[in-house]
Amino acid sequence: MSAKIRNFSILALAGLLLASCAATSFPTFVKPGTTADRVSRDSAACDIEANKLFPAANFPVVFPYATVGYYPGAWGWGGGATITTTDVNANMRIQHRNQCMRVKGYTPYTFPICTTAQMNGQSFAPLTRSPTPSPNICAVRLDGGGGALIDLTNPL
Repeated sequence: MSAKIRNFSILALAGLLLASCAATSFPTFVKPGTTADRVSRDSAACDIEANKLFPAANFPVVFPYATVGYYPGAWGWGGGATITTTDVNANMRIQHRNQCMRVKGYTPYTFPICTTAQMNGQSFAPLTRSPTPSPNICAVRLDGGGGALIDLTNPL
């Protein structure tokens, strides 16, 4: 196999792997009729409360390793450690945030990401109010991260 074909194959495989990592859903909270600004404020308030009650508590986790083998010209050994951190309060923060949003009347819901076929080359304005979940509501990715919900029955 030539170097060009091998390099192309590696790049194609890397592209496929990255494409398979793309999100296919958009989890959010809905409360039909509520403005998008109100949803953002309530979500931020719940995030702040959860962060105060369950602050980040990162602890290092060490995974030691050792190897023995034949290296060019001689036997040898090596060792080291992989160090990662774990936030032991992360799950409690998420759980508290979800409970806080439910107390405020929101329901967790996961919308699908809009497909190219659904968009059909048209433009849509983001919804300004929290929708009632239905098959014509999907999410689009925004530049800089995040997403917005659109109604496929109302193109611009």
